This record gives sequence, structure tokens and C-alpha cells, in this order.
Amino acid sequence: MQEPDLTLIRHLKNHGKFEEAREQLAQWMEAEADNPYLEFEMGLILDGLESLTDAIDFYNRAMEHDPPNALKRRIFISLANDLRLKGKIYDSRQWLEQARKEFPHDMAIDLFYALSLWKDDDRGSAFRLVWTMILNEPTFKDLDPYRTTLRHYSRHFNDRP
Repeated sequence: MQEPDLTLIRHLKNHGKFEEAREQLAQWMEAEADNPYLEFEMGLILDGLESLTDAIDFYNRAMEHDPPNALKRRIFISLANDLRLKGKIYDSRQWLEQARKEFPHDMAIDLFYALSLWKDDDRGSAFRLVWTMILNEPTFKDLDPYRTTLRHYSRHFNDRP
């Protein structure tokens, strides 16, 4: 499936015209049902309109229509984030755990997963994940002399003397 041209929709969104974007996209969706690109974009518009429950429905629909991987990754993040914001932490974690299996070592997915862990009061795991991400990021050259020590602490930061 080819990604549709969403320039008009994105232009409207960029200018704060979310309701106009929603109306235009709804017309396109009538003509092209079950398109995960359009469903995902509708979810983003509904997020902009602060209608998270409806956005979640569209993200779920987009996921059901076998999106290509680049789109699927974005759907995972948006869906899980909205679920977290709605207080559905368990569901958010489930989606992000699936995303982490399908897209291992994806920094954005891992950060959203850390947010869900934190919100679920699993602060140790959240901190450890972010800590590990920082240590494994090669662009942080200033950490090079300390990586061995910091890796040790990432495994033992809750240890008591």
C-alpha cells in the first residue's frame, strides 16, 4: 500500500485547523476505507482536538489493517502514549512491549516504554532503561572513560552497602 499525499491535511494541522483537517480526512476515508495511513492521520488529528479516546480507536483500526513497518512503529508510539495519558497503563505497556519485540533498540519506543514504566510505579526499571540507553549511545563521547563503571552501576544502583 502506497502512502497517500497528506500535504493538505498536514498543512491544516500545522495552522491549527484541526476541525477542517478532520472533516477533509473523513471525506477521503469514505472513498478509501481501511487505509492505515488515513486512520493513523485521523488519530493524530483527534489527538490535536484532545479527543484521545477517539484517537485510540483510530490507532487500533490502523493497526488492524496491516500497516507497513515505518507506519506501524509510529502507530505503536501514538497508541501507547494515548493509552498512558488515559490512565490505561497496563495496555500501554503491553503495546510497547510488543513494539520493543518488533523494533528492538528503537530509542523512541524505549523512551515511551520508560514513561509507561514510570507511570506504573516501576521507577527502577524505567530509570535503568534510560540509563542503559544513555550508556549505549555512542555520541555521548564524554562518557567513554566511565562506561565500564556506569554499566556496573546500572546493574546495581539499588544495592545497599
